Amino acid sequence: MSERTGAPVITFRTALIAVIIGVVSFSALIVLSAFAPELRDKNQAGLHAYSKSALGYNFAVRLLQETGYEVQISRETWRLEYSGQSDLLILTPANRYDADELAEVNLDRAGDPTLIILPKRWGPADVFNRRYFGRTSIISPESVTRLLADAFEGITAVQTDPADEMQFNGRAVETVFTEKMQLITGDTISPIIANDEGVLFGRLEETDVYIVSDPELFNTHGLNKPQNAAVMLDIMETLAGDGFRIPVIFDTTLHGFERDKNLLRLLFEPPVLAATLFGIATALLLGWSAFLRFGRPREAPAEIATGRQSLIESTAGLFKQTEQQASLAEDYDGLATRLTLKSLGFAEDLPPDQADQILARRAEKRKEDKPDLPSRPDPSQVSSAYQLLHFAQTYHTWKEELSDDRE
Repeated sequence: MSERTGAPVITFRTALIAVIIGVVSFSALIVLSAFAPELRDKNQAGLHAYSKSALGYNFAVRLLQETGYEVQISRETWRLEYSGQSDLLILTPANRYDADELAEVNLDRAGDPTLIILPKRWGPADVFNRRYFGRTSIISPESVTRLLADAFEGITAVQTDPADEMQFNGRAVETVFTEKMQLITGDTISPIIANDEGVLFGRLEETDVYIVSDPELFNTHGLNKPQNAAVMLDIMETLAGDGFRIPVIFDTTLHGFERDKNLLRLLFEPPVLAATLFGIATALLLGWSAFLRFGRPREAPAEIATGRQSLIESTAGLFKQTEQQASLAEDYDGLATRLTLKSLGFAEDLPPDQADQILARRAEKRKEDKPDLPSRPDPSQVSSAYQLLHFAQTYHTWKEELSDDRE
């Protein structure tokens, strides 16, 4: 019964492709895991600069960018502690639950202005589309007052009927509000835009902190009215356009968009990225080297090798160093003669004369069939290592031709 050898279950090429796909997929998973927070959709319903909902401020960001302002949406908590450069920081607390975080903000930013936009409406996000609110309702003025109480004393929020006109540093400006208009009052607020019932936009005395009491001057719903958009641009010109326009920073850390410290992400960002790529390349080279070698590693050769092969190599090396290779021709001729006699069926230890006669007769007979049969090499003609090598090759060919089809 013959033994059947089946094809291998998986070929080397298939295995290599599978390994490459696995490595690339795993690497992609690691990288995407590191940057998952950055790739997550931030356009969720809320009172922040990412939101495109009616109560969000993303439209204000785009409007300011279109009018030439340098606008950034910040997720860095350090901006709430100190100013890294001359800029305008805008805070947009959502409700009274942000009061604690607002109280911890360092509002003394080395002379850089800070603008706080108070909330007026709030509600849950839509169940089927988290980018928009399902329903909203007006926040009570008491809740807005409590939001300000921990950070600013003596300021009270009030809600009145909408006014069509407000005073902006002595000149009248048109405004459009829905249902209620939210204002603030207090001895510590210096009015900039106000009427007899309260302040719409003002500055805290002896500080660089400004407050907008009604968010409809900045949110998407309010900026739908051209009058409110014009007032918003006038406010920004007052705060960030005195001589030259400083950068405008919309903070989103109050809304949970704080940038976490991620060591995994740090590995894929400059300048650590160079070291990461170097490490990956080293790992790939080591893996490829291990993939190509199977079995136990070879043992290190002994300092002094033993055995017949070692003896032959040592002897050959000795003859090469002494340049006595030509002297081996006579010995090679004797060895080859005995091997040839053995292949022809004769005894190896025949006298030299008898052996030469047998080989001569055999050569004459072979020449009848092969006229181009070479002559038996003469060892006396060898005088160099090159000639010795040629002598051995010719002798091998002559021996093979002579012993072919022996009777």
